[in-house]
Amino acid sequence: DIKIDQAREGFWGYLPVAAAIGVVIVLEMAAVLFRGFLTIDAHVPAASANIGNTKELGKLIYTQYVYAFEIAAVILLVAIVAAVALTMRRRKDSKHFDPAKAAKVKSGDRLRIVRMKAESARADGIAASAADQPQGTAL
Repeated sequence: DIKIDQAREGFWGYLPVAAAIGVVIVLEMAAVLFRGFLTIDAHVPAASANIGNTKELGKLIYTQYVYAFEIAAVILLVAIVAAVALTMRRRKDSKHFDPAKAAKVKSGDRLRIVRMKAESARADGIAASAADQPQGTAL
């Protein structure tokens, strides 16, 4: 199904671009880790009894992190559409079975019974019947 030689041909052409993107991702992750965890918030608000975690999370997502949330939603939507498109495409090299065609076929169209006399072939090319063989020997 997967043609490995064909996939390996284009690999080296995309390697510099993939390496550059990988370096950018690693640098971004390092910046988030070092800048985000080194600063300590001095002001931590007291937890209120009448405001729950879900409500606070909703406020944060739809106010402070709305753009990141929308970008993540668009990325997931594109991934879903791509997955559906990949599964719905028709492939020329796959063996397809059509159940409707199989249900319409008659047994007479598929099978032809031929009557033949039973015989067995020996190594020297002479046909031998079962009656000619001694009891307990094989051909």
